[in-house]
Amino acid sequence: MSQNSSTDLESENKKLKLALEKVTSERDKYKNLFDASGDALSIIDLKSGKFIECNAAAVEMHGVQNKDKFLQLGPADISPKYQPCGQLSESLAKGFITKARDEGAQLFQWTHNRLDGSTFPCLVSLTAIQSHGEDLILAIGRDITEIVRTQKQLDEAHSDLKRYKKAYQREKEKFEHFVNLAPVGIAINYMKDGSFQYVNHEFSNMTGYSVEELNNMDYWQLTPRKYEEQEHKQLDDLKQQGRYGPYAKEYIHKAGSTFPVLLSGIKITDSDGEDFIWSVVQDTTQQKAIEAQIQKAKEAADSFAIRMQLANDSAEIGVWEWDLVSNELIWDDWMFKLYGVTKGQFSGVYEAWVNSVHPDDIGFASAKLEAAVKGEGVYEPEFRVVHPNGVVRTMKASAEVIKDEIGRAIKVIGVNYDVTDKVNVIEKLAAAKTEAENSAKAKSDFVANMSHEIRTPMNAILGGLQLLETAELSKDFRQILSNASFSAQSLLTIINDILDYSKIESNKLELEKAPLSFKEIIESVKYDLDSVISNKGIGFIVTIEDSFDDRWLGDLVRVKQILLNLTSNAVKFTDKGSVKITVRSGNFFEKEAVNLQITDTGIGMSEEAQKCIFDRFSQADTSTTRKYGGTGLGMSITASLVQLMKGKIELTSQQGKGTSIDLWLPLDKSSQESNLKQCRSLSPPNLAGKKILIAEDNKINQILIKTMLKDTYAELTLVENGVEAVKACQNDLYDLVLMDIHMPEMDGIEAQKRINKHYASMPVIALTANVMTGDVKKYLAQGFVAHIGKPVDLRNLYGVLKNYAD
Repeated sequence: MSQNSSTDLESENKKLKLALEKVTSERDKYKNLFDASGDALSIIDLKSGKFIECNAAAVEMHGVQNKDKFLQLGPADISPKYQPCGQLSESLAKGFITKARDEGAQLFQWTHNRLDGSTFPCLVSLTAIQSHGEDLILAIGRDITEIVRTQKQLDEAHSDLKRYKKAYQREKEKFEHFVNLAPVGIAINYMKDGSFQYVNHEFSNMTGYSVEELNNMDYWQLTPRKYEEQEHKQLDDLKQQGRYGPYAKEYIHKAGSTFPVLLSGIKITDSDGEDFIWSVVQDTTQQKAIEAQIQKAKEAADSFAIRMQLANDSAEIGVWEWDLVSNELIWDDWMFKLYGVTKGQFSGVYEAWVNSVHPDDIGFASAKLEAAVKGEGVYEPEFRVVHPNGVVRTMKASAEVIKDEIGRAIKVIGVNYDVTDKVNVIEKLAAAKTEAENSAKAKSDFVANMSHEIRTPMNAILGGLQLLETAELSKDFRQILSNASFSAQSLLTIINDILDYSKIESNKLELEKAPLSFKEIIESVKYDLDSVISNKGIGFIVTIEDSFDDRWLGDLVRVKQILLNLTSNAVKFTDKGSVKITVRSGNFFEKEAVNLQITDTGIGMSEEAQKCIFDRFSQADTSTTRKYGGTGLGMSITASLVQLMKGKIELTSQQGKGTSIDLWLPLDKSSQESNLKQCRSLSPPNLAGKKILIAEDNKINQILIKTMLKDTYAELTLVENGVEAVKACQNDLYDLVLMDIHMPEMDGIEAQKRINKHYASMPVIALTANVMTGDVKKYLAQGFVAHIGKPVDLRNLYGVLKNYAD
């Protein structure tokens, strides 16, 4: 588009906006005049015979409750059945309205009634007008009760004639004043020469001339010459029929421009026989502009419809329309393509769609549509359709419900588009997801099973090594035993790390929230590392700030695991000097948190090693692995646990001087004390006189547990499966039951249920290689009073037994 065209369009757009503003201003002005008038103004729709507009004076004059009530009435509703002349009000009113429409403005006296039944005389003016192609009647009413009363008094007393004339003149002036407020031009011309005898203010406004100027002009001075022939025809009609118009022509404005007008008029002859033309003139400039705008909007709508159709064709979207009144269903071309039918196969009613939807889906799809029509939901379903050739496709639908002015649903307009390919992709992705989840579960099950299978023989190895620690051995054999114990414990740590790594990798690790105490956790860590610390002869220093409030909520097991991993590493890599733990509280990103610093005087690490210390399967260097062992998973698991707790871990180290770790754990505060209990004992409890039932199917583990419990002096009974354990409890009363989980014939879970069903107070302790958190929770929730994991730690075993012995 050229620059000149663009400028012209902008200029035209500006003119249209100015014209619209002028129309709006004029409309508001006349609406305010209409509403403010003290006389009753109303507009009658000739088509419906009802009032379509009125002012407050009309509502008040007729004693109607409000404007809305008035607009529900017709002329006959505010008139008595008969007029004083004896004619029916309804037929007489229709006659005046017809004359106003056919002959021009009508002015007459009328008797009205109020809704309370009282009647009053009224002076009425009826003028036919047109608006947007509709025939309307402007009715101007004035309560002339006072005039009539005065007239009656004058008739009865001729002496009061002067007062009557004065009152009549006053009312006439008021009426003329009202005419000046009319939103249309009103003019009275002498028929003999066309000169103006009277014009109202609106006529003056539309022509640009003052009332005084117009009273010295004739209508020929306002009419372009091209209308001369038509003017003479209108005059001929006026002489022959007594009326003219509606007649569209142009007036010449005082400024020299022309503007469109619509005229209607009647011939009036006064008492002296002088003929006058009474005309009602409407300036249709704004109407023409609005019509042009409507045409432009229609062209724009047509253009938009074409663009929408192109968009629909491009996206293969079908558009449909359902008439709720006639049940007619209209489809566009794309709907026929989407449903695989031709126009000849389509009946055009709602049932045509019902018959196309898959039988398994129609109930759901139609219910959603019915709910949307009732206003109880949004219609956006997916459903399948069956083509006549048997092909099944999946559709996505969306629709809007169209309602009438009283809120009743009358039509639904919607779209359909084919989502078969998307659905197929989603189904494939879902299948792949299920396969991946099954694979992850199989992996998790495999790791858990391998853990159990490894722990079972490890129980015999570690248990046997623990028992040998009490034996009298030479220095060489004592060193061999120590090395074997360390190697076995290292292997157990590796197994635990692999289990945790598997959980973290598959996002199966969940954190608990329970009251915990960092003082108790650090004591437990120190207890676990006590033998290593003693053997190395290094210091272990714990500093807790005096202001530290030790009541927190968190996952006790995982918090201890973090602290144990970091502290055990510090101890492992420190051969002289000390390991120091500092505990304080502070704010971490505006949340209360615990800050722990673990500092050692160990071997330290290089900058390169620090960069990968938290990577999986990574250690400082290969020499570290050879000397100190490990898989490189411990620090990676620690970092993952810290991340899960939304904390932070930072490491600084200097080779040959030691390492410092700064740990932040944001935790909620607890109102309760920690429930951590140390169930450990270095010496076996005295269980003399106590009966313990041991259910264990593995012969080696039977020997091991029996040997471990020998120094408790308890009376031991061994059985090989759950069935025998249940029978043993039926035959004897035991103080305690140690129950393996995986056993032939009946597992430990079922055996515990049956035992506690009949002997609820008999404590049953799970003695198993199943040590995963989920398994332990399940056992305790079912009724096991405690859990002892395999390989069995003698201190843990003695601690648990001591608890129940006491």
